[in-house]
Amino acid sequence: MPSEAPSWTVRVVGPQQETPAPPLVVLLHGIGADEFDLLPLAQSLDPRCKVASIRAPHAYYGGCAWFHIDFQRDGSVVPDVPQARAVLADLVRWVEAAPTRFGTDPQRTFLLGFSQGAMMSLGVLGTVPERLAGVIALSGRTPGDLFPPTAPTEAIARVPLLVAHGTLDEVLPVTHGRATRDAFAPISRDFTYQEFQVAHGIIDTELALVADWLAQRL
Repeated sequence: MPSEAPSWTVRVVGPQQETPAPPLVVLLHGIGADEFDLLPLAQSLDPRCKVASIRAPHAYYGGCAWFHIDFQRDGSVVPDVPQARAVLADLVRWVEAAPTRFGTDPQRTFLLGFSQGAMMSLGVLGTVPERLAGVIALSGRTPGDLFPPTAPTEAIARVPLLVAHGTLDEVLPVTHGRATRDAFAPISRDFTYQEFQVAHGIIDTELALVADWLAQRL
């Protein structure tokens, strides 16, 4: 018997323009933040969208995290692999249950993740692409060996994917964005990659790209 979707804290806004079974945009914040961090983005997205911002389930130094990471003295970053994979499984169940829970169109669920949230969004893409209409991964990194894809490559390739990264990012250098590009561009049928002159954050021109990309795929 499959497990139920987790009861995480979620903030929901919209749609600003009432429509039956609206598209759903799920916001996945970065490590050390919370469900309010990305919520202001909602006002810049297509008014037809219902937007749900999830609070990651684990406490992390005054904020929240999808999974814990340890920073080693040699500069390496070590993730809690069992915790990461467990929370990905929970997030997949949450995404699968979301259209029924929020009254949205099951064919139009989009994920928008920032930093660690971007990594989670790509993990969901590699697991249940059939549940997604598109993924936006900002300032993140490729899931790599942490979330090896389990879905067929052809199914992953059908999901539109936007990857953006800051050239001045000091937390996750732009090489991570380029690695994600190199991993997905060869297989994706609808792939967009762009770099912005910004540190570890989102600037107005990047948000404009996100809003336009999303509107074109609703």
